[in-house]
Amino acid sequence: MIANRVKLVIWDLDDTFWEGSLEEGGITAVPANIETVRQLALRGIISSICSKNDFERSKAKLVELDIWDHFVFPIISFDPKGWAVAEMIAGAGLRAENVLFIDDNTLNLEEVKFFNPGIMAAHPADVLHVLLAHPHLAGKPDPELSRLNQYRFLQRKVEERETTALSNEEFLRASNIRITFDYDVAGNFDRVVELINRTNQLNYTKKRLETPEELDEFRQQLERFGYHAGCIRAADKYGDYGLIGFFLLRRRSHIKRLVHFVFSCRTMHMGIEQYVYEKLGRPDIDISPPVSYSPDTHSRIDWIGDGDGESGWDSGVGSQKLLLLGGCDLLQLTAYCSTNRVEFVNRNEGKFRIRYDDPGFVLSDREAIRANNVIRNIPGWTYADALAFDKALADSELIMISLWSGMNGTYHDVTGELQVRLADPDARRIRKRDPGWFDANFREARMTDPERIKLVLRSFDAIRERAGNGMIFLIGSCTLGAEKQKQADRRRAYNVACRKYCAEHSARFRYVDVDAIVPPETVIRNFHFNRAGYHALARYIRAAADRGFMGKVANDDRAGSAALSTRRGEMPFRASREKFELLDYQP
Repeated sequence: MIANRVKLVIWDLDDTFWEGSLEEGGITAVPANIETVRQLALRGIISSICSKNDFERSKAKLVELDIWDHFVFPIISFDPKGWAVAEMIAGAGLRAENVLFIDDNTLNLEEVKFFNPGIMAAHPADVLHVLLAHPHLAGKPDPELSRLNQYRFLQRKVEERETTALSNEEFLRASNIRITFDYDVAGNFDRVVELINRTNQLNYTKKRLETPEELDEFRQQLERFGYHAGCIRAADKYGDYGLIGFFLLRRRSHIKRLVHFVFSCRTMHMGIEQYVYEKLGRPDIDISPPVSYSPDTHSRIDWIGDGDGESGWDSGVGSQKLLLLGGCDLLQLTAYCSTNRVEFVNRNEGKFRIRYDDPGFVLSDREAIRANNVIRNIPGWTYADALAFDKALADSELIMISLWSGMNGTYHDVTGELQVRLADPDARRIRKRDPGWFDANFREARMTDPERIKLVLRSFDAIRERAGNGMIFLIGSCTLGAEKQKQADRRRAYNVACRKYCAEHSARFRYVDVDAIVPPETVIRNFHFNRAGYHALARYIRAAADRGFMGKVANDDRAGSAALSTRRGEMPFRASREKFELLDYQP
C-alpha cells in the first residue's frame, strides 16, 4: 500500500484522525495521530485533510488540539472526495504517486483512487501503526519546518488565485516572482543531489546520481573547464520557496548543452523553468520524458525578475548590454555577468576555428573586407561580422576584451591590404585545398613580441574610438599556470602593456588582473579555470561595473596584485615592466 516515497499524507477526520464523528455526538482525540503529524512535519513530509464535515467546527477542534497549523490545503466540506483530492494535489504541485490518502470508508478510498491514478490509499487500521517506521516516510530532517512553511506559501497563493478575477498570467504578474542564481553548489550539494534523484515531473534530463561512482563523476564535472552550474532560488510576495532548481551546462566553442536541468514541483506552472532556460541562452537539451511541460511553454515570460540580493545570494545575471570579444574562456565567464549580450567569441566551423580574438578583425577597414574576395573564400570572420561588432560596440554598456591570443599564432598579410591571424593547423588546412592560390594571396608577416603588443594596443585604440559610452574591461592573461618560462614572460609582457594602457585611459578602461583575482587552486591546465575561478572573475567585474571607475580602486588593485605576487614568492613583474614600458608606441 505504501509503494513510493511519500511527500503528502491526506487524512480523513472521523474515525481516522480521531475516534468518533464530529456531527454525531463528538469525538475523542488520538494522541498518537497528533504526534504522527508533528513527526512527519519534522521529516519534511506534509499533512492535509479531506473530510466530509463542517469546516468551522472541524477547524475549531483542531485548533483546540493545537495541530491545525500543521495541515496545509485542508478540504473540509460535504463534496465528493475524488475531485477534491485531485485539486489538492494539483495545488501542492505533487504527483499522485507521492501521496498517501488515509480513510476508514472503502467507498472513499476507491473513489479517490479512481480520480487520482497512482495514489496510495489505505484504511487507517492497515497503516497507522507502521507509518513512522516505514522507509518511504523516513523523509529528511527539517527541524525548522521549512518544507511545511513553503507549502503554506503555496496554499496562500492557491487561495488568492481562486478568489481573483485575473487571468493566470495576470495573476503571475501580480505575484512578484523573483529568481536568484546561487553558484555555491558545494554548499548546497546535498539539496542538489536530492533534486536530481527525487524529482520527476520537472527533471528534464533525469540523469540520476545513485552510485558512488556517479556522485564522483558529478563532482568532477563541477570542477572541469567548460562546465557551468548553478542553483536556482525563488521567492514571491507569498513567501520564500528556497532552493528549487539546478542546472549543469556544458559550454565550449562548439557545445552548449544542458547536462542537468531540474526543478522542484513546488514552483510548477510559474514559468520559472522557461525563464531560466532563456537566461541560459536556450541551450541544447535531450529531454527525457515524461515531464509535465516543455521549457518553452509560454510565448513570453514577463512576470519574473531577478532577485534583489537581500538574502545575500549572488544573482549572477545583470541587465547591462554586454559585448564580448575574445577566446573561448569568455564563454565560461559570460553566464555569470549578463544574459543581455552579444558574443564575438571564437567558435568552431567544421575543423576550423573562427577567431575573433584577432587584431585584424578589429583594425581592418570595413570596405576593404567587403571588397576582398580572398577573405570570403576562407573560414573566418566576415564583413557581416565586422558590421555587427561595430554596432554592438556602439550600443553596449559593458565591453569585455581578451586579446591575449594576439600574442600567439601566425599573422598573414592578405591580398587586398588585409591582415589575419591564423593558427598554424588552420593555415595548413586552407593551403592544402589549393597551395598555389594560398601562396599567391597569403604572405606570412613575421612579428616580434613587442610588435604584436603594438598591434593589440592599436586594437584597443580602435575599440575606444568606436565604442559608445560603455565601460571597457581588458582581461589580462593568467601566468599562474604557465608551463614554460618563455610563455610566462610573454603573458606578463601582455599584462604589463594592458595595465599601462588602462592607466593611461582610465576614464574608459579597466584592467582585470587575473593573477590577483583568481585563486591559484582554480587554475586548470595552463590557463583555464574551474567554475570557482570564473565566478571570482565575474564577481570582480560586476562589482567594478556597479561602482564605476574610481581611481582609488585602480590603485588598490595594483597594490593588491604586487602584494599577492610577493606572497607567492615571485617578483611583482618588475623585470617585465621595465622591459615593456619603453616600447616605442604612440596612441
